[in-house]
Amino acid sequence: MILSSFEYLLFFPIVFLLYWFLFNKTAKLQNLLLIISSLVFYGLWDVRFLVLLLITAFSTFYIGKLIDKENLSSRNRKSLLIGAIILNIGILFYYKYFNFFIDTVYSTIYIFNNNFIGKSTLNILLPVGISFYTFSALSYTIDVYMKKVRATSDLLAYLAYVTFFPSILSGPISRATQQLPQYFEKRTFDYNYAITAIKLILWGVFMKTCIADNVSIYVDSVYNNLEQHNGTTLYIAAILYSIQIYADFAGYSLIAIGSGKLLGINLQTNFIRPYFSKSVTEFWRKWHISLTTWFRDYIYFPLGGNRVSKLRWILNTMVVFILSGLWHGAAWTFIIWGTLHGLMMVIERLIYGNKLKNISDKLTFTNVIRIITTFNIVTFAWIFFRINSLSDALYIIKEIFSNIGTPFIDISTLLVSFMGIIIMTMRDAVHEWNIPIHLLHNKNTIIRYTTCILLICYILLFGALSGGSFIYFQF
Repeated sequence: MILSSFEYLLFFPIVFLLYWFLFNKTAKLQNLLLIISSLVFYGLWDVRFLVLLLITAFSTFYIGKLIDKENLSSRNRKSLLIGAIILNIGILFYYKYFNFFIDTVYSTIYIFNNNFIGKSTLNILLPVGISFYTFSALSYTIDVYMKKVRATSDLLAYLAYVTFFPSILSGPISRATQQLPQYFEKRTFDYNYAITAIKLILWGVFMKTCIADNVSIYVDSVYNNLEQHNGTTLYIAAILYSIQIYADFAGYSLIAIGSGKLLGINLQTNFIRPYFSKSVTEFWRKWHISLTTWFRDYIYFPLGGNRVSKLRWILNTMVVFILSGLWHGAAWTFIIWGTLHGLMMVIERLIYGNKLKNISDKLTFTNVIRIITTFNIVTFAWIFFRINSLSDALYIIKEIFSNIGTPFIDISTLLVSFMGIIIMTMRDAVHEWNIPIHLLHNKNTIIRYTTCILLICYILLFGALSGGSFIYFQF
């Protein structure tokens, strides 16, 4: 069940009605329903992986309580934290990285011994959403250790926080300091809040079905037959993949955030128009914000951040982005993707220094050039993200710069895709530069309702309603 599917369209209203009409008496009842709903939702993917989810949830909860004991020594507190990290990162490592680690070891040995024949890797299924809920749960234990939050004794509230079904599969990654307190108090229904949530969901479904899923038809047809296409076509496909992954992931995040709001839970904003960024540094302040801030707070800052020597700062930055690449997938292409972004951030900082923070947000010719340049840098990095083989990624880049030709045009697919892209770009531009043209949020009731109706009609007419799962489910 994906958040843009008809199954979810049936599932969520049932939860919504039960939540506000039968389980609305106390916070505990609301949390109980959220837990049951979340376990059903997650179990529909593969009921066997519920055990892993519950191990993560219960281990971080009880270890957090132990860490928060007043008479516990700092040494024991640290030992408990390390134990929680080893247990949960160990589970994540086994299911997501074990085969990659074994393959890497075997390949290294083979370089020095051509006669070496390694054993086959294990047939391990990747539990959906494991990277997201592991990071959400660990943020609680770490924050308890760092005394940013007190350990809670409310097991139902904590389980509702970790398993919350709108965000468990692909985020936004929840943080205990921000989300957990919301589960301690009874939520009350707010009509205006609900209307805002529905608009977020509607726009998220538009981005997913009308843009991401339509664009994927062209991108997949090109990337699945690389040798049949010239560099011009491959460049177009690379640009469209940049748009696809944004519309796909930002669309999911909006549906998740909107679903959360309908249940009285605020999730973190995950995207702020990243393709209007004027530098790669700014891009990472606007892209997958919940993951970026997680790495910043729990990896970058503990390493010393930028309050260290220049060489150490470069190392800290590269470590964070290499780990970010590895978080996304167990393959060298993901590591290269993360490394490229790390290098670009280092280069920008070394060249421009603090001037990066002082770049004007105004729509100027210089800023347009910066936006286009940043978009192209990000687009070329996405090639490594999208393609599984390093050799294929390098082939694509070589062809783009050496094999210019007539592009492959799928008129019907591209026409529908471009219509959606133009609408999305115009909306993002309106918000980016505060242009006083608002339709979904217009003060005029007729304009608001007309816009909603037209958007629904557009989704039904041009949306790829049978599209596949969200890209970030694989992470």
